[in-house]
Amino acid sequence: PPPPPAEPPAAPAPAGGPTPQPRTPAGRGTIADGAAAGTVAAACRGALLALRDRVARLQVDVYSDEPWPPDATDAVHALDELRRARRGRLARRFGWEPPISLELDPRDDRELDLALAVAPFTICGSGFDEDGTLLWDVNDTGTSVSFLLLPHELDAVRSHTARSGGRPEDVVVLGDRRG
Repeated sequence: PPPPPAEPPAAPAPAGGPTPQPRTPAGRGTIADGAAAGTVAAACRGALLALRDRVARLQVDVYSDEPWPPDATDAVHALDELRRARRGRLARRFGWEPPISLELDPRDDRELDLALAVAPFTICGSGFDEDGTLLWDVNDTGTSVSFLLLPHELDAVRSHTARSGGRPEDVVVLGDRRG
């Protein structure tokens, strides 16, 4: 028999660095229509926890279209204090109210906990990576949500949802995208 074909030579590494690796596919996740409120809350929180290391900018609106639930009111009061404390000097001088949106640091445990507390109930919460890609998007009191998740992050969201008493199968992937 003829010898097997020779392996093609490996491409040389670019000057100054290793060969780029293919990117891991990220899927756009959301929550199934008709999911129970507990599943929605757990998935919104689980997604932020799973994405924490990739979220560079985190923003939440301290506003809800419904009354804040009792388990979120302490966080709402703390977020209101932060909004007022972060107002600019001119706004304080003229007594202007702070905007409803608040930038939080996802690396700060306290600020992350505040975002987690209001995530399922806010009219808008967003988490962006270093390139400005929207990774975590929760809106309209949990009725419109999406997450750009790597496979291990999707597993973490589903696990968190199950541990919190929700239905992990209600966390669904809409399509793939290179992440």
